[in-house]
Amino acid sequence: MAWDNRNPNTRGFGQQSGYNRSYGQNGGQLRTQGETAAEVKPLPIPEDYVDAAEKVMRALFANRSRITTTKMRGFLTLVNDIYNVESLRTEPELSAESKLKLMRLRVRMVYDAGRERDVKDFVEQVKLLEYLKGVGDSREAMIQFAHYVEALVAYHRYLGGRDN
Repeated sequence: MAWDNRNPNTRGFGQQSGYNRSYGQNGGQLRTQGETAAEVKPLPIPEDYVDAAEKVMRALFANRSRITTTKMRGFLTLVNDIYNVESLRTEPELSAESKLKLMRLRVRMVYDAGRERDVKDFVEQVKLLEYLKGVGDSREAMIQFAHYVEALVAYHRYLGGRDN
């Protein structure tokens, strides 16, 4: 249905129909109106990313994290899409296509974190956005980031993470 501000029976941008009214209410509001999220600063991926992944996943489990394996594997799938291309290349910088996919990955993480409190807690605790920004144009850093995300998923499963 097209938007028409003269006709009250049409919907404009931001208006919801009765069908969509419950969409997104599962997690509730993450921030109060007017509050903004802190700026994400780039960080280098730790040299000992496997130990870092184990440590942060154990801390999340101690705090009763409710992130699902399915959600984590969704991120890993996007990361692996980039990794599969870059692992075959030898240039020190990422390809233009991989840089674009990295930006889309960041948008996806931010969107999912905005929708679900559990995802937001996970993304913040494991510093996914910081490490993702820290990749920059470096092919080597992207490969290390992919290994870090893989380690997170592995420790989630090892520690008894839930599927759904």
